[in-house]
Amino acid sequence: MSQTRYKTVAYVSTLTALAVILRFFEIPYPLLTWLKYDASGVPLAILAYMGWSLLAYSLPAYYLVSVALGADFVGMAMKVVAEASTIIPLVYLYRRLKAQRRLAVPLSTGAAALSRVVVMHLFNVLITPYWLVYSYGMDYETALSYVYSIVLLIDVFNLTIAVPVSLAAIYVAEYLLKTGILHE
Repeated sequence: MSQTRYKTVAYVSTLTALAVILRFFEIPYPLLTWLKYDASGVPLAILAYMGWSLLAYSLPAYYLVSVALGADFVGMAMKVVAEASTIIPLVYLYRRLKAQRRLAVPLSTGAAALSRVVVMHLFNVLITPYWLVYSYGMDYETALSYVYSIVLLIDVFNLTIAVPVSLAAIYVAEYLLKTGILHE
């Protein structure tokens, strides 16, 4: 195995492990306390910044390790979709607009937040009622009605997590580039 390959394995395993660890440092969202803020998206975004394939290797490991450590399998799948829907537009746009720094940060952060809110709104309306039926024995109509009653609060949650995670990911990646730890 070449030295570059060893470095890649080290980056993926270390940053994925960091993402799993950060997932356990949670702050409850005050309006729906089962939703939690965490910073696990930052190391995942750094991996995406290093290369899309690294994110593709990391997300399944992030999911599997978290579920093995006790996370709900449906909730964790939703978390992975939420992080991916934030990270992909963030990193893609930031790379494309990096030369115009004044535009790069707000546009990539705004696109990441919008993407997360829209994708998770759809996933919550489509998947959460079935999860409620499976987990709590609700009938489907009651579960769907309940999801409709809280989905806007969930949208606010997704907006308020996407922006700080996106900004942190950009500034951490920039710092790691400046110090030579991260290479493009």
